[in-house]
Amino acid sequence: MKKRPIIPRLDGGQQTILLVEDVERSVAFYRDNIRLEVQDGDTDRYAEVDTGEGGMLLLVKSDGSIAPMASVAAVGTPSTLTFSITADGYEAWKKWLTRREVVIERETRWVHGGRSLYVRDPDGRRLEFKTPATVVPPQPTQLKPPSAEEK
Repeated sequence: MKKRPIIPRLDGGQQTILLVEDVERSVAFYRDNIRLEVQDGDTDRYAEVDTGEGGMLLLVKSDGSIAPMASVAAVGTPSTLTFSITADGYEAWKKWLTRREVVIERETRWVHGGRSLYVRDPDGRRLEFKTPATVVPPQPTQLKPPSAEEK
C-alpha cells in the first residue's frame, strides 16, 4: 500500500459556497491536492467538503438545479480563499503542491512576518496558504485631548 506523505492539516473556516463548472473535477482537486475530506454530495449537482474545525466548502454546479439558491448565498464570496497553515508547514505544503503539479503562481513574505503562497483551483479561483504573522504589529497610539494647561 502506498504511504501518504505527511503534510499539516488545514485550519477551518466558515461555510463558503463556490459555483463551479464541474463538481467532480473540483472535488478531485480539493480532495487530492488540498487534502480536504468530502462529507456528502451528488457530484452531478454539489459536494460538501470539510475544511476543518466546523468549516465547510460547498461546491455547487453553476448551471445545476440548486445553482439559483446557491447563487443568492454565494453573493459576496471572496475571490481568494485563504487557508491558514503553520509556519513550519509552509515548505511541506509548497513541496506537496509542486509534486501534485499545482502551479504556485506567487509567494509573498509579509511585513509583520508570515508568508503566503498562491495557487488556482480548476475554475481559476485564487487560493492562499498563509502562515501567521511572526511580529505583533504596532498598535496605534491613543490621542488624548489636550489638558487645560496645554491649551
